[in-house]
Amino acid sequence: MVAKGTTDYKAGFEYAFDQLQNSNITRANCNKMIMMFTDGGEDRVQDVFEKYNWPNKTVRVFTFSVGQHNYDVTPLQWMAAFIFLFQGYYFEIPSIGAIRINTQEYLDVLGRPMVLAGNRAKQVQWTNVYQDALGLGLVVTGTLPVFNLT
Repeated sequence: MVAKGTTDYKAGFEYAFDQLQNSNITRANCNKMIMMFTDGGEDRVQDVFEKYNWPNKTVRVFTFSVGQHNYDVTPLQWMAAFIFLFQGYYFEIPSIGAIRINTQEYLDVLGRPMVLAGNRAKQVQWTNVYQDALGLGLVVTGTLPVFNLT
């Protein structure tokens, strides 16, 4: 894939889905996701999504429209939300300087299924033994999700 100054959503998504399929290693409750940042383009890539991500919808897609735009954002919204029944998300970022702040909102969307899962989501995930960077020796880390439901 080579940048040529034009938008080709189809080639980009085919490449991303291929990469995810080629690295299809079993992981513990991990999310596969594609994040797309664009400042233009109006391609609809329904055929690519149907080929790679239908009907199981195993990959979550987050689309980000960056900067002022004079184009139809409906395809970006469709890619992120419509076909995935809100497993992904569409974001508008007003300027390049606001990318860092706005991109962190996707973490809230990733956490939604865990909140709805109740006690099934409250399982401790343990790491393998590793050497602590602060000199504490060999350690094991356990993590547990915590949700504010108020």
